[in-house]
Amino acid sequence: MENLFFDVNDLKKLGKNSIIGKTVRIRYPELVSIGENCIIDDFTYISTQLTLEDYSHVSSGCKFIGGKKSNITMGMLSTTAPNVVLAAGNDDYVSGIGSPLIPNQFKGNTVYGKITLSELTIIGSNSVILPNVIVGEGSTLGALSLANQDLKSWSIYAGIPAKKIKNRDKSKILKLRDEFLSQSI
Repeated sequence: MENLFFDVNDLKKLGKNSIIGKTVRIRYPELVSIGENCIIDDFTYISTQLTLEDYSHVSSGCKFIGGKKSNITMGMLSTTAPNVVLAAGNDDYVSGIGSPLIPNQFKGNTVYGKITLSELTIIGSNSVILPNVIVGEGSTLGALSLANQDLKSWSIYAGIPAKKIKNRDKSKILKLRDEFLSQSI
């Protein structure tokens, strides 16, 4: 399927069996690496460096923002539900001013950073993750949540700001992963 907004040949990397929706917008395709068997659903917008490891899934309507100086990585078998915002670069909301009517005239303290979704993570619908956050292996963030600090591995978080609710069953999830990968090969 041909994309309406960019040429997939301009991507830094596109792994086999990966699917990119026809209406996905990628501002800097040369900064985007997509592993094997990944899916990026329609109406997603990407304007930062991005690495999707194998079997990652970006649901519809997600926004991955931050510009060329920021970076987002999604580990193997990680998922973002619809309308998630990963803001790897943004204003500090303290001292900035700007106007869309005056292009390139924003003045303020922009925070550039990295967001890492480790292997086997799930980010719930309409959640937001701010710069310099690591979501630990196997962790989940509930819908309508805000992560402004690291989320420890094998935990379930929710809220604004996100707080730990309980642990995930690590052995069960790893068993499911191993079964899935053995069937996929």
